[in-house]
Amino acid sequence: MIYKLNIQDVAVKQLESAIWMFAYDYDEVAVHTIAAAAFELLTDRLKIINFKEDMKKSIKPEKHKEFLALWNKPYNFFKHGQHNYESLEEITYNEDTVQILLYIASEANLMGVETYRLKSAQMFKLFYLMNNVEMVEPDAYEKWYKDAIEKLNYTPEQMQSKETLKVMLELGGHKFLSGSKSPYSKMPGEL
Repeated sequence: MIYKLNIQDVAVKQLESAIWMFAYDYDEVAVHTIAAAAFELLTDRLKIINFKEDMKKSIKPEKHKEFLALWNKPYNFFKHGQHNYESLEEITYNEDTVQILLYIASEANLMGVETYRLKSAQMFKLFYLMNNVEMVEPDAYEKWYKDAIEKLNYTPEQMQSKETLKVMLELGGHKFLSGSKSPYSKMPGEL
């Protein structure tokens, strides 16, 4: 089958795949690589969020280069088997990096073109923020998240688990926030 894909199509497919793969503990190399690709398209190519400029504002100038090297190292290793043009034999995998990639990519998706906003991005954002409550302004937590958690009938601890993320993804299915069908109509195990 041959059909055309635009950058938004590709970014959405990558992001949704990475979120589902993360929730179901699929291969960590694939999850990181696909999450990083979605992140790159949504930030660098589509420029929905200017991640690098925002990081420059929040990190001391003398630490910025070091931060970017740490940020890029896993992506370069998974993609090329090297970092800074030097071959690497191994790397320490850190799931926190993948979660940050998915969170920022989800934020970009939800701020981007309305017809491409994924339900799974909204669900991952909730999962991430429940695991990093210190990132949420207290007023916003009280106004939006606390009420949503109570309506879902989950404890804050349950909201932090991948099991709950899986349940939310399965209930929400593969749809955009508009309700239209997303690029994947089958569950990850059926692809």
